[in-house]
Amino acid sequence: MQKPKFSKNFLFIFIAVVMAAFAAFIAVSYIRNTVAERTQDNRPMVEVAVPVNDLPQGAILQGSDLASRSIPAEFAPADAVTPENHAQYDGRMLRAPARGGAPLSASALVPLYDQFSRLIPKGKVAYTLSVDENNSISGMLAPGDLIDIFFVKDASPIGTGASERAGAQVFPLLQKIKVLAAGSRVGDAPTPQEGESANESAGFSSVTLELDHYQAKQLAVASKIGAVRVLLRELQDTSPGAMTGMSESQLLRSLGSGDPASTGSSRVEFIIGGKG
Repeated sequence: MQKPKFSKNFLFIFIAVVMAAFAAFIAVSYIRNTVAERTQDNRPMVEVAVPVNDLPQGAILQGSDLASRSIPAEFAPADAVTPENHAQYDGRMLRAPARGGAPLSASALVPLYDQFSRLIPKGKVAYTLSVDENNSISGMLAPGDLIDIFFVKDASPIGTGASERAGAQVFPLLQKIKVLAAGSRVGDAPTPQEGESANESAGFSSVTLELDHYQAKQLAVASKIGAVRVLLRELQDTSPGAMTGMSESQLLRSLGSGDPASTGSSRVEFIIGGKG
């Protein structure tokens, strides 16, 4: 039986393919090593705290807003917020917008002794409103909160008859208003003084709001001729507020009591005409 002949051409082709693959592997390895050597960053690196997302001006900084990132030391601000010291800046307010992923400097955060006017955006004003236990939400309003404001007009006599009067009315006045300060608190929680509890040190009798000039005039007039009531929003709630108000008679009708001004007991019937 004759053995099959082995073609040397196939052997040469196989050897050529193997050598080509080996040459390609060497070339790719060389290119990768060369690129890695030339792009290697040998500069000293530091760990800094950076915002996870973009933060607007006036935002209150929380620990959950920050992440750790390694950057070249030459790009780190001299007063950079770091993973080691970020806790001392929690609760402070940003004086300018901060970009997510960019190093955050301590000078971008407003300390209590800094100029308050730096917090006011261009075209806005700060308006201080006196508050009581009700309008301060039992003292729980804080810088950065969003509130709605209602205007309440008390019942007042109308016409010449002493029994005739206009009922109390409430109107939506302002919506989605930012609280810049609660008392003198601008970001940082007040530190209790010796002999007082944390709740006692948190009390305040005024809040400072971010308004435009027209809103400031509205609130000034409303505070003079009636009362204002503050409603606290959930921090991320940007939905429209109430669009209509309510009068005393509307409230009574909704409760099934009817309008006292239109009941028979409070009306005198006049019959006009006839010759009897």
